[in-house]
Amino acid sequence: MKMQKHYRSLLLALGLLLILFVAGCAAPSKQTPPQIAACATKECFISAANDCNEVSLTLSEDIGVFKYASSKDCVFTKTLVSANENEAPEMKKLLSGKSLSCTYKNGAFDERWVTSLVFGTEYCDGKLKEILGQLVLFAEQS
Repeated sequence: MKMQKHYRSLLLALGLLLILFVAGCAAPSKQTPPQIAACATKECFISAANDCNEVSLTLSEDIGVFKYASSKDCVFTKTLVSANENEAPEMKKLLSGKSLSCTYKNGAFDERWVTSLVFGTEYCDGKLKEILGQLVLFAEQS
Protein backbone atom coordinates (compact mmCIF):
# COMPACT_ATOMS: atom_id res chain seq x y z
CA MET A 1 0.00 0.00 0.00
CA LYS A 2 2.81 2.40 0.93
CA MET A 3 4.67 1.47 -2.25
CA GLN A 4 1.54 2.13 -4.32
CA LYS A 5 1.15 5.62 -2.77
CA HIS A 6 4.82 6.38 -3.44
CA TYR A 7 4.44 5.12 -7.02
CA ARG A 8 1.37 7.38 -7.56
CA SER A 9 3.23 10.42 -6.21
CA LEU A 10 6.15 9.66 -8.49
CA LEU A 11 3.84 9.29 -11.50
CA LEU A 12 2.09 12.56 -10.62
CA ALA A 13 5.41 14.42 -10.32
CA LEU A 14 6.64 12.97 -13.64
CA GLY A 15 3.32 13.88 -15.27
CA LEU A 16 3.61 17.49 -14.09
CA LEU A 17 7.20 17.70 -15.32
CA LEU A 18 6.14 16.30 -18.69
CA ILE A 19 3.34 18.88 -18.96
CA LEU A 20 5.74 21.71 -18.14
CA PHE A 21 8.28 20.40 -20.63
CA VAL A 22 5.72 20.04 -23.43
CA ALA A 23 4.25 23.47 -22.68
CA GLY A 24 7.71 25.02 -22.93
CA CYS A 25 8.46 23.27 -26.22
CA ALA A 26 5.06 23.75 -27.80
CA ALA A 27 5.10 27.53 -27.51
CA PRO A 28 8.28 28.74 -29.19
CA SER A 29 9.37 32.13 -28.06
CA LYS A 30 8.73 34.84 -30.59
CA GLN A 31 11.70 37.11 -30.92
CA THR A 32 10.78 40.54 -32.12
CA PRO A 33 13.14 42.04 -34.66
CA PRO A 34 15.17 44.95 -33.37
CA GLN A 35 13.31 48.21 -33.74
CA ILE A 36 14.91 51.22 -35.32
CA ALA A 37 14.72 54.20 -33.01
CA ALA A 38 12.90 57.23 -34.33
CA CYS A 39 13.87 60.80 -33.60
CA ALA A 40 11.62 63.83 -33.78
CA THR A 41 14.35 66.44 -34.28
CA LYS A 42 17.49 66.86 -36.37
CA GLU A 43 19.54 67.28 -33.19
CA CYS A 44 18.35 63.92 -31.86
CA PHE A 45 19.09 62.23 -35.18
CA ILE A 46 22.55 63.78 -35.56
CA SER A 47 23.51 62.74 -32.02
CA ALA A 48 22.32 59.14 -32.50
CA ALA A 49 23.82 58.83 -36.00
CA ASN A 50 27.16 60.16 -34.75
CA ASP A 51 27.31 57.08 -32.50
CA CYS A 52 26.34 54.81 -35.43
CA ASN A 53 22.99 53.93 -33.88
CA GLU A 54 20.12 52.62 -35.97
CA VAL A 55 17.87 55.64 -36.11
CA SER A 56 15.46 57.30 -38.52
CA LEU A 57 13.86 60.70 -38.91
CA THR A 58 11.18 61.85 -41.36
CA LEU A 59 10.75 65.60 -41.75
CA SER A 60 8.84 67.96 -43.98
CA GLU A 61 11.29 70.49 -45.41
CA ASP A 62 11.06 73.33 -47.97
CA ILE A 63 11.60 71.06 -50.96
CA GLY A 64 9.56 68.11 -49.65
CA VAL A 65 9.47 65.23 -47.18
CA PHE A 66 12.86 63.71 -46.37
CA LYS A 67 13.61 60.48 -44.57
CA TYR A 68 17.00 60.25 -42.88
CA ALA A 69 18.34 56.91 -41.65
CA SER A 70 21.53 55.72 -39.99
CA SER A 71 22.72 52.16 -39.48
CA LYS A 72 24.98 50.39 -37.01
CA ASP A 73 27.45 50.06 -39.89
CA CYS A 74 27.82 53.89 -39.95
CA VAL A 75 25.90 54.32 -43.20
CA PHE A 76 23.68 57.38 -43.60
CA THR A 77 20.82 57.39 -46.11
CA LYS A 78 18.85 60.45 -47.20
CA THR A 79 15.70 59.91 -49.26
CA LEU A 80 13.44 62.56 -50.73
CA VAL A 81 10.19 60.69 -50.10
CA SER A 82 8.07 63.22 -51.98
CA ALA A 83 8.61 66.70 -53.37
CA ASN A 84 6.27 69.50 -52.29
CA GLU A 85 3.11 70.10 -54.28
CA ASN A 86 4.33 73.55 -55.39
CA GLU A 87 7.31 72.01 -57.21
CA ALA A 88 7.04 71.62 -60.98
CA PRO A 89 5.69 68.19 -62.01
CA GLU A 90 8.96 67.42 -63.84
CA MET A 91 10.96 68.26 -60.72
CA LYS A 92 8.69 66.13 -58.52
CA LYS A 93 9.06 63.19 -60.87
CA LEU A 94 12.82 63.67 -61.10
CA LEU A 95 13.48 63.90 -57.34
CA SER A 96 10.74 61.94 -55.54
CA GLY A 97 11.90 58.62 -54.14
CA LYS A 98 15.59 59.27 -54.87
CA SER A 99 18.26 58.57 -52.25
CA LEU A 100 21.91 59.07 -51.45
CA SER A 101 24.11 57.11 -49.06
CA CYS A 102 27.21 58.17 -47.16
CA THR A 103 29.63 56.04 -45.16
CA TYR A 104 31.33 57.57 -42.13
CA LYS A 105 33.28 56.64 -39.02
CA ASN A 106 31.86 56.48 -35.52
CA GLY A 107 32.04 59.98 -34.05
CA ALA A 108 32.51 61.64 -37.45
CA PHE A 109 28.94 62.09 -38.72
CA ASP A 110 28.69 65.13 -41.04
CA GLU A 111 25.65 67.05 -39.82
CA ARG A 112 25.52 68.94 -43.14
CA TRP A 113 23.94 65.77 -44.59
CA VAL A 114 20.86 66.65 -42.54
CA THR A 115 21.10 70.45 -42.45
CA SER A 116 21.92 71.07 -46.13
CA LEU A 117 20.63 69.80 -49.43
CA VAL A 118 24.00 69.42 -51.19
CA PHE A 119 26.89 70.34 -48.88
CA GLY A 120 28.96 67.52 -47.46
CA THR A 121 27.94 64.99 -50.10
CA GLU A 122 31.29 64.83 -51.90
CA TYR A 123 31.94 61.31 -50.60
CA CYS A 124 28.34 60.08 -50.93
CA ASP A 125 26.73 58.05 -53.71
CA GLY A 126 23.26 57.65 -55.16
CA LYS A 127 20.70 59.00 -57.60
CA LEU A 128 19.72 61.91 -55.37
CA LYS A 129 23.33 63.13 -55.30
CA GLU A 130 23.67 62.78 -59.07
CA ILE A 131 20.45 64.68 -59.81
CA LEU A 132 21.17 67.45 -57.30
CA GLY A 133 24.68 67.83 -58.76
CA GLN A 134 23.24 68.20 -62.25
CA LEU A 135 20.69 70.76 -61.03
CA VAL A 136 23.39 72.82 -59.27
CA LEU A 137 25.57 72.71 -62.38
CA PHE A 138 22.62 73.73 -64.56
CA ALA A 139 21.74 76.61 -62.21
CA GLU A 140 25.34 77.88 -62.27
CA GLN A 141 25.38 77.88 -66.08
CA SER A 142 22.11 79.82 -66.33
